[in-house]
Amino acid sequence: MVALGLLRSAFGVVAWSAGKIPFLNKRFRIQDRLTGPFPEGPFLWMHGASLGECKMLVSLAKCLKADFPEIPKILITTQKAEVLEFLTPMAEEGGISISIAPIDSRRAIDNFIKQVKPLMLVLAENELWPGYLASMRARSAYPTVALVSGRFYRCLDTDELRAIGFVSMQTGADLTRFVSAGDYSVPAKTIIGGDWKLLAWARAQKEVVAPESPSVDTAFLSFHFSEWASLERMLTQAMKRKEAVVIVPRFIDELPKFRDQLQDMDVVVLEWPSVQKGAVSVVTSYGKIQEILGTSKTAVIGGSFVRTLGIHDFWEPLQMGVATCVGPYSRGQQASIEALLREGAIAKIDSPMNYDARSIPDVSVVSGFLNHEREKILASYAGFVAFVKQTLKSE
Repeated sequence: MVALGLLRSAFGVVAWSAGKIPFLNKRFRIQDRLTGPFPEGPFLWMHGASLGECKMLVSLAKCLKADFPEIPKILITTQKAEVLEFLTPMAEEGGISISIAPIDSRRAIDNFIKQVKPLMLVLAENELWPGYLASMRARSAYPTVALVSGRFYRCLDTDELRAIGFVSMQTGADLTRFVSAGDYSVPAKTIIGGDWKLLAWARAQKEVVAPESPSVDTAFLSFHFSEWASLERMLTQAMKRKEAVVIVPRFIDELPKFRDQLQDMDVVVLEWPSVQKGAVSVVTSYGKIQEILGTSKTAVIGGSFVRTLGIHDFWEPLQMGVATCVGPYSRGQQASIEALLREGAIAKIDSPMNYDARSIPDVSVVSGFLNHEREKILASYAGFVAFVKQTLKSE
């Protein structure tokens, strides 16, 4: 598509100019994304954008290394510098390389391909960058790209979908949209495989069990400061009920804003792991969510109280047996949320003023839903492993 090629070229020029501005370059690692240096390959390349996607890819990489010991080196890339910083220790501990991703411009991707020498590419959710797909299609006569835990609505250049040889979509609706976008001619093997954020849980055959003797009544997880108006209304009701509350900001650099607003509310503010009835405990570092969920009765998921945001990871509290509630919006995960609501495995807070009246899902219902998801995930993962082995054998 000529127009798309011109757009990518223009994007590269803009990025190159922005990289000359010290503040922007430091925050977004622009020069690194244009010229590297990138790790020396060859690698099996995996790519995701958000923290949730990349944590899923780390889990997937560890599963592959366990099931396929002779697998080549694995490299995970991300668009976001803060995700790279958070994931580096976790990835390196598992013998996995991690790097900032190239910008989707011809020059940046050429630099990346020359150094990384990718044997195949695994994309998470909806990271269908046309330059990435085109570069992999140019390297091989057969499809060497897999899309896993996919979510799909639309894309600009469906011609590059020919680079994809395996597709596991989260829902039937995602799969239908993807196949339709490619005019039903995409050569990929396609399957409905559920959300692979649950992959490690599914493979471990763990049961869903509520935490014993929880000390936290409600954990507000991954909240943006732009959701403060809704959060304040819910906190007011929680404090009247003398709940022990924990707030996990989506971005730690927004923590001072949360503190200022809590001070205006005249509530007792503690720092996690301290908790007490009638007080709000704030989390001041990343990587604490599992620890918090292990002692929580209920969780409310951020990203779901402002229409323009995307809802954050609701699977993590569900698999840990924590009664989970979402706000009125579920951008990016509508189909999954609708299915969970139909089964009664998750509850919806239509308005922050209804926080007190929210329903509490039964853990047995959640367990039944997740066990069904487990079957889809394990079946699709088995198909993915077969695709990886076949692709690497052909290289």
